[in-house]
Amino acid sequence: MYDYFGNTSLRVKHLLYNFESQLLLFEELFKNAGKNDTWSNDSSLQMQYLELLQAHNLLENRNKSKDLGTKDARVKSAPLEDFNLINRKEKLITKQGYELLSLIKNQAYKIDNDFLQMDLISLFFLKASLNFKKSENLLLKYLEIFRIYKGELSKELFIFLPLINNFKDAKSFIKAFNEKTIFKTLLPKKDLELFLKDLKEQSFRVDYFKTAKGDNTAHNIILTLKEVFLKYQKSKDKKIFENFLQERQKFTLFKRLYLAFITAKKKKEDKIKDLTHFTEAKDFNENFFELIFKARIMNNLKDYFDLNQRYLSLCGIFEFSADKVSLSEIFKLILRHSKFKELLEKLAFKPTSKELLSEYFEDKEFKEFFKEKNIFSLKDLKTYKKEQELKRLKNLVEKKFSKENLLYILSLFEDRKNDDELMNLVSKEATIPTIFEYVIALVWHYIDENNLERILQANLSLDNELLPKSHALGGEADFVYPYESHSLMIEVSLTQRANQRRAEMESVSRHLGNLLLSLEPSKAKQSFAIFIAPYLDKNVLNDFRSRIYCYFENEQNFIKGMHILPLSTRDLAHILRSNLSYKELLPKFYELFKDKEDFGSKWYKESISKMIQDLGVKNELQ
Repeated sequence: MYDYFGNTSLRVKHLLYNFESQLLLFEELFKNAGKNDTWSNDSSLQMQYLELLQAHNLLENRNKSKDLGTKDARVKSAPLEDFNLINRKEKLITKQGYELLSLIKNQAYKIDNDFLQMDLISLFFLKASLNFKKSENLLLKYLEIFRIYKGELSKELFIFLPLINNFKDAKSFIKAFNEKTIFKTLLPKKDLELFLKDLKEQSFRVDYFKTAKGDNTAHNIILTLKEVFLKYQKSKDKKIFENFLQERQKFTLFKRLYLAFITAKKKKEDKIKDLTHFTEAKDFNENFFELIFKARIMNNLKDYFDLNQRYLSLCGIFEFSADKVSLSEIFKLILRHSKFKELLEKLAFKPTSKELLSEYFEDKEFKEFFKEKNIFSLKDLKTYKKEQELKRLKNLVEKKFSKENLLYILSLFEDRKNDDELMNLVSKEATIPTIFEYVIALVWHYIDENNLERILQANLSLDNELLPKSHALGGEADFVYPYESHSLMIEVSLTQRANQRRAEMESVSRHLGNLLLSLEPSKAKQSFAIFIAPYLDKNVLNDFRSRIYCYFENEQNFIKGMHILPLSTRDLAHILRSNLSYKELLPKFYELFKDKEDFGSKWYKESISKMIQDLGVKNELQ
């Protein structure tokens, strides 16, 4: 009855990261599997996979009992098979799976397809969704609905898409939706007839209300029908409804699942009026059955909407907002094309690459479409995409990431117990380190005179909502911002104490050294790095300050000395609160670098911290 993307048994954080990580684990698992190892219930191979999931923090349930473990191993890996990435019984990675592995290892999220202007990992998931094994041509059917509505659906219509295969074609589905006959079309007529017959005889069975999860809900429906609705029909005593609303055990299940479909009122008196009207209606018997059926469909559809949103977001073409779901402006052009099915077929079966569909730059129809948007070259197309992103980014920042909000978010990084709140406030599709990088980029855009491009230049992978997403294999986490007289490198870290010493002491200076060697000598002299972390280790501070004396070289050149400015998240919050711009801060930073104090922790405490505390507040927060 329902066709959707994803798996209701699998609710994971960081979906893309989870997909990529699991595929890398299966590569390891299958490579080491013996000839006699089998992927079957309770098998040692499934237990080995469970242990890999646990070792890589991909399994939230830590119960190591065999039954639970093998079930978890099967359920968590099922979507990879649905997307034709693995074949667990054959113990192999598919051709499509190897394509994704190659993209992951080559960090293809940093490479855009020229024609669609989307990163290659997103393009791969668009391809995989077009080849979705669980329901043939499902994405194509969804896209046909989008095509009819010129690339934009109301949220309500999108929610109903999992019902599409119950109809002959897209037009009949839309007709039923517009005429509000979807529920009547799908109503199980035989069960309705049986229910009406039993109602006359006052002899009920649970069969017509049973679900895949059992008959507990069905029993509660029959109980509520008999002791509330039918009882009222006989006595007309409104105290029955009053007791029904107040009762906290017997009818709780019915009220939780179905009451909202009878009344949405807040006051008890208004609820009783609606219940009375519903029960006294001429067609109560049919209405009651339809109510249960409609409520179940709607509750399921809301569940599947969440899955569809998360999985289709991987494709890089869907934009979700409060009241609608849209396709990206460039992908709307694909659906406008007279040969859109041929184009989608190429996306589904051709290798994922930067050049895929590039031949259509010379297509007559696309030239006309591009002309409407003043696009005459690849450069124009890139500019158009960037302008679209900046507009959407401006709206996102205004709605979600004001200075006040960012100050609060920054404070949450000081305690890892706040991880769930951070994901709720920023994105559930990114790990906390990725969220930290994104938040620092947002803060820096404010410091740099509201320059939105700083967010796009931060070397981050963003989804179609321009929120961060994490990958199993990441690259360098530093941002490099070019200015007229210098370049600024910002490197961020959530590491603490010994971990910070191991992870950052060598890498930050190496990244900065390589950057300085790549610049003109005059520009290199003015360039520096800022290191930002919630916690600053004293010996990391000492190491960073000692770099003013160090040589760094490659095969062609060398530099002597480099400047690294350490800031805690509290320091950054003070800077943001001060409303001083980067232009105004830069001379203060250069003064700090000239300071004669070379004892790092002392330099930080007596010079850097003091300068930041003395900043004051220039204007009110905007």
